[in-house]
Amino acid sequence: MPVSRARLAGRTRELEDLRTALDDVRAGAGRTVVVAGEAGIGKTRLVEELTSGAAGVTLVSGQCADSGSGPVPYAALMGVLHDVVRELGPERTLATAGPGAGALSVVAPQLVEPDGDPGAERLPEVLANLLGGLAATRPVLLVLEDLHWSDDVTRALAVRLARTAPAGLLLVLTYRSDDVGRGHPLRAAVAELDRARVATRLDLDRLGEDEVRTMARDLSAAELDAAALSDLVERSAGVPFYVEELAGFLGSELPESLRDILLLRYWRLSPQAQALCRVVAVAGPRVWHDVLDDVVADAAGAVGDDPDQVTREAVEGAVLVATDVGYEFRHALVQEAVYAELLPGERRRLHAAYARALTTALNARARSVMKLSRIADHWWKAGVLGNALAAAVVGHDAAAGAAAVSTAVSLGERALELWEQVPDAADVAGLAHHELLLRVAETVRNSTRSERALALAHEALAEWPQDDPVGLARARTTTALIAGHAGSDEGPGLLERALALVPPGTDDSVRARVLIMQARHAMLAGWPREAIEAADGARHAAEAAGDQASLATALNLRGVSRHLGGDPGGIDDIDRGFEIAGDDWYAASRYYINGSDARLIAGDWAGAEAIAAKGAQRGQGATGDALLMPDGTRSMVEGNIAEAWIGQGRWADAAVWYERHIPLLHTSIYAAYLTERWTWLAMWRGLVDEAQAEARRRAATWERFGSLEVQVRSKVAVTQAELALLRDEPGQALGLVSEVAAEGHQVLPPYDLPRLAVAARAITCLRAAGQEVDDAPYRAALAACSHWPTHPVWAALFEAELGTGPWPAVADLPGPAHLRPYALFREGETLLDAGDRAGARDRLERAVAESERIGAGLITGWATGLLERAGLGGGAGEPRAEGTTGAGAARPPSDTTSPAGTEPLTARERQVLDLVAEGMTNGEIAGRLFISPKTVSVHVSAILRKLGVSSRTEAALRARA
Repeated sequence: MPVSRARLAGRTRELEDLRTALDDVRAGAGRTVVVAGEAGIGKTRLVEELTSGAAGVTLVSGQCADSGSGPVPYAALMGVLHDVVRELGPERTLATAGPGAGALSVVAPQLVEPDGDPGAERLPEVLANLLGGLAATRPVLLVLEDLHWSDDVTRALAVRLARTAPAGLLLVLTYRSDDVGRGHPLRAAVAELDRARVATRLDLDRLGEDEVRTMARDLSAAELDAAALSDLVERSAGVPFYVEELAGFLGSELPESLRDILLLRYWRLSPQAQALCRVVAVAGPRVWHDVLDDVVADAAGAVGDDPDQVTREAVEGAVLVATDVGYEFRHALVQEAVYAELLPGERRRLHAAYARALTTALNARARSVMKLSRIADHWWKAGVLGNALAAAVVGHDAAAGAAAVSTAVSLGERALELWEQVPDAADVAGLAHHELLLRVAETVRNSTRSERALALAHEALAEWPQDDPVGLARARTTTALIAGHAGSDEGPGLLERALALVPPGTDDSVRARVLIMQARHAMLAGWPREAIEAADGARHAAEAAGDQASLATALNLRGVSRHLGGDPGGIDDIDRGFEIAGDDWYAASRYYINGSDARLIAGDWAGAEAIAAKGAQRGQGATGDALLMPDGTRSMVEGNIAEAWIGQGRWADAAVWYERHIPLLHTSIYAAYLTERWTWLAMWRGLVDEAQAEARRRAATWERFGSLEVQVRSKVAVTQAELALLRDEPGQALGLVSEVAAEGHQVLPPYDLPRLAVAARAITCLRAAGQEVDDAPYRAALAACSHWPTHPVWAALFEAELGTGPWPAVADLPGPAHLRPYALFREGETLLDAGDRAGARDRLERAVAESERIGAGLITGWATGLLERAGLGGGAGEPRAEGTTGAGAARPPSDTTSPAGTEPLTARERQVLDLVAEGMTNGEIAGRLFISPKTVSVHVSAILRKLGVSSRTEAALRARA
C-alpha cells in the first residue's frame, strides 16, 4: 500500500509567511492571508501544516461546499459556529454574540430558537462580532476553505473580518483560482481586498522536478529508478495531489488521463466499497452519518450486508475520510471523478434517496435552509420534476428570508425553468406563475442583478390577471421600486397606473402604499410640492384603512418634502410620524434615516447624529426591541452618523467607518450615496489621487442613480467639480454645477448652495484665464435660497470666491468643519498678495492648525506649501499631507504663492507668455510647444498670478511692454 502523506515540499516561503502572520496575531495584531491555487495544488495541506503547529491559539474552521448547482448555503459557517460552540459552550457563545445572537438561528437553529425574523442579513456582522470577542480572550486562527464555492453570507463575513482586522485573529482564506472566472462573485471580493491592501496573498505554483522527486521518495516504500521518477514528473505535471495519487503505483502502467489518476485508489476497492463511494459521491464532498445510513438502506443492498466493514475499507483505502459528523472524500477532485462513474439510472435513484433521507432529517431535527436547498437539488437531479418544483419554491422562500441570496436566486430561477415541465404547476407550487415571477424578481433585485429583476417583474405584470386589480396595483408598486434600483425612470408611470386600480374605498391600505411610493419618487427626484400632495393622499388613505404604519411613513415623507421646500413645519411632521410608528420597525426606520438627514441638510450635525445613533442602537437590539436592520437601512442610518461626523470635523472617525463599510456594499442606491461621500472625504483629506480614481470608477453608477435622485446628482456634481478644479479644469467644473442656474430649475437650497460655491470658484478661475463668464444667473439662484438656515455661510463663501466678499466672514460663520480652515488659508493668500506678510503668516498657521485638527490634509498641504514658498517659516521641514503629491493635489485653487510681481517667470512660462501675446489659444500654444492644453492652462494661471493681472489681455500687454 502506498504511503498517503509526504513531507511538505516546495512551500517553505509560503509556510514561513503564514507562521509570521500567526506570530503577529499572537502579539495582538489582526491579519488576513489569502491562499490561491489550482485544484490539487496543496492549499489544504499548507494550511494543515500551519494548524498542526499552531500552539496557544483557538482553531476555528469552515469549508464551503458545492451542491452541483450552486453553493451549499452556510456550509462553512456551520463549521465555524460548531468550533466556536465547542470552545465556549452554548451559553457563552450566545452571550459573546450579543444582542444579535438570534441571527445565529439561521445557521444553527438547535443553538438558538428561531423567533420571527431572525435578521439573517446581519449574520456576517454577528459572526464577526462573535469571532472578535473570542479573539479578545485568546488568539484565534480562522480558516475558511474553498471560497470558490462560497455563498453571499460567507463572502461577506470574510470581507468584513479582513477589513476590520480584529486584534488577535488570523483569517486564512483558500480558493481554487482556476474556478474563479471573470463573472465569479468571489473575484470582486478578492480584488477589493487586494485594492484595500488588507490581505497578504499567497499564490501556490506547481512543484518543480526536484520537489516532485522528493515527494515521490517519501511516498514510495521501494527504491525508485530514474525512469519511473521521470514518468511521475511528466504525469503529475507538478501538482502535489497527483503526485500523491501516482507515487504508490510506480512500476506499473501509469494512467494517461486525469480522471484515471483520480480513480486509482477507488479501483483498488471491492465492488461493495466502490458502490458505497458512489453513494457518498451523490451527497457531495461530505455526508452526515444518519443521512448516509438512510440512503444505504434505501439503495437495495448495493453495498452488501455489512455497511460498516465496507465503509472501513473505503476509509483505509484513503478514498473516504471519517469525521465526527459523517464522511467526506479525501479530496473534492476524487468526489467529482467518482460521481462521474455513476450510471444515469443509478444517479437518479440515489438523488431521490437523498431527497427522502434529508426530508426525514428535516422533520426529525431543526429545519434549516441548507437542508431545504439540498432537498430541492436532489429532487431536481433525480428528475422528479413535480417534487423538484415544490421543493424549489419552498427552498427559495426560505433562502430569501435567511439572506442566502445566491441560493434563493438559483432555486427561484430553477422553479421558473421547471414550471412549463410540470403538469398543474400552480397546484404543485402552491402559487400562480405571476406571483412566483414577482417573488423571484424581488430576490434577484437583492442580488443586485437589477436589470434581470426588472425583466422578471415586467413578465409578472404581463401575466397578472386583470380581474385582480388590487394584486396588480401591488405588483406595479413593487416593479416601480425595482425600476428605481435598476436606474430606470419608468417608476412614476407604473405608479400612476397602479393608483388608478385602487380608487378610494377599494383597498385603502394598498392605495396608501402606492401613494407613499409616489411621494418617495417625487421627493427623491426633487419635486417637493408633488411629493407633499402624494403624501397627503397616502395619509388620508392610511387613516381610512386604519393602517398606522403607512400613516407614519406618509407623515415622514410629507415632513421631509415640506422641509426641503423651506417649511419649518416639516420637522414636526417627521417627529409626529415617528410617534405614530410605535413598534413598527420599517416606519420607525424612516425617521432614523430621513429625520437625521433633515437635520444634516440644515446644518444641525449634532442633532442628526443623535437621531441616527438611536436608530443604530435600536437596530442592534440594545434597547430591548431586538430589531435587526436590513443592510440597506443600516448603511443609511450609520452613513448619516458618518456624515454628521464630517460636518462636525470628526473626519478620522468617519474615514474609519467608510473604509470598513464601503467594500461590503453591492451596486445599489446605498452604494451611490456612501461612495460619493467617501470620495469627497478622501479628496479633502488629501488623498487626491485615490479620490480621482474612485470618481472615475464610480462615475457610471453615480450618473445612473443621479438621474433619478437629486441628492445623489447634486452631491456628485460638487465632488466631481471640485476634483475638476484640482485638475485645473474650471470649465468642466462649472458645467458640472451649472444646473443650479438653468431656467426652470427647482430650487432646493440644501443641494443648490454647495454647488453655487463651487460655481463661484470655477468662474473666478475662468476669468483669470481670460474668459468672460456672467455670474448673474448664479447670483439669482443664490438669492432664491436666502431662507435656508445655512444660506449665510454659503453666501459668504460665494462672494469670497468671486472676490466680492471677505474671507473672515466665511471663517466666522457656523458651517461645515472644513470651511473655516479653508477660509483661513484663502485669507492668508489674499494678505500675502497685499504684502501683509505678518497677517498672512498668522492666517496660514491657523489654517494649518485647524485643518490638522480635523484631518483636512488637502488644506494642510496648501497652507504649509505656501508658508514654505513665501519664506514665512512655520511649515518648513514638516511632512506633507498624505496623498498631496502631484500637481492637482499640491496646487491650491488660486495657486497664489507670493506677492504679485515678486516671483520670476520660468523659461517655459516666458515661452507661453510670448505666444499668449501673439493671441494664441491654449490649444494652439499646446500644438506649438508639443505639450497638453491642460499644461498650458497651468502655465497661464501661474503667469497671471506672478504678473498680478486678471486676464490674458493684461498679460499680453505686460509682455509687449
